Amino acid sequence: MNSRGFPANHIPIFLLKTTSEESTDLYTTHLLSQSPVDQYFYQPHFIPVLEHKFNHDPILSVIESLGQSSDHPDQLDPTLFPYGGLIFTSQRAVDAFNSALYSLFPYSNQAGVNEVCSTVLRRLQSLKIPLYAVGPATARALKEVQGLLLPCCTVEGGELAGSSDLLAPLILKHYNAIHSSADRGARSWTSNKEGNKKPLLFLAGEKHRDTIPVTLTSASVEQRIVVEEVVVYSTTTSPNFPSLLFSKLHATSSAPIRWLVIFSPTAGGQLLSSLGWLDEATNRVYGSQHDCWKDRTTFVASIGPTTEEYMRKNFGFEVDVCAAKPNPEGVSKGIEQFMQKKGFAGNNSSSTRAQDG
Repeated sequence: MNSRGFPANHIPIFLLKTTSEESTDLYTTHLLSQSPVDQYFYQPHFIPVLEHKFNHDPILSVIESLGQSSDHPDQLDPTLFPYGGLIFTSQRAVDAFNSALYSLFPYSNQAGVNEVCSTVLRRLQSLKIPLYAVGPATARALKEVQGLLLPCCTVEGGELAGSSDLLAPLILKHYNAIHSSADRGARSWTSNKEGNKKPLLFLAGEKHRDTIPVTLTSASVEQRIVVEEVVVYSTTTSPNFPSLLFSKLHATSSAPIRWLVIFSPTAGGQLLSSLGWLDEATNRVYGSQHDCWKDRTTFVASIGPTTEEYMRKNFGFEVDVCAAKPNPEGVSKGIEQFMQKKGFAGNNSSSTRAQDG
């Protein structure tokens, strides 16, 4: 125990994330079982960062096409649905999609409303398109929606595609394979009435990388896939985040080393400001000779390349670790490798990783 009562062999790791029951269990359970270096242990804490507002309108406008006329009232004519598949790169996009679907089924005594909703639900359950997901967490959330409302759809990606860079080529291969399939039934879902390849719909937040749209639309003529994007949620910083972050940092100021893990670009500026690393006049981190970088013992990890790129582009800050996979194992492995490489031991770290403003 040091002079301020903080366990000398504990390493606080702050997960800047609004938690769900699942994410809390996964990260806490995994990190508590890890020892990044001999005789040191993680002490994980969640700090809620973001508030999300869903935008149902673009989703509902797509779902309306499910209510179009068909020779079979309980089935959907594949050619009437405008998209051959949906793309999700975050759990929040899945949450927005799920929320929009359930908004179609209000409690109502109006027979006409109930009849329309029932028809949409039956046709929704006959939809047979791929649902592409980045990373295992997004895939798990999507599979829950799929199991309840979209039983004929398939979830693709997940563990095999932990980033947009990995999901994009997977989509190219998978979607084009369906479109060129000898199975007329499967092929019909990716083709419009003229037999041309349908576009994919990318459900995204306000801040997202363009890796997937660029990769799919710049492929060869035969492989090229048109991507339409809709913003289905907006994100703002929680008003309680700055004070909570400051309180946590102050309480652990005597820790031998601290880690902060960023899950979203939105928290970046506030984090750097709270740490005293951001020059408010330029909105860039201080140069490498500034005192804030001397004997630095607080380090930053990113859950993936989107946040890493945002921090670099907007603040001139290079995160210390970018997780190879967006999950607890990816985070802990990246931190462990960093600490071993820097030879961390005792109450100080030889790493400064100062930034050039």
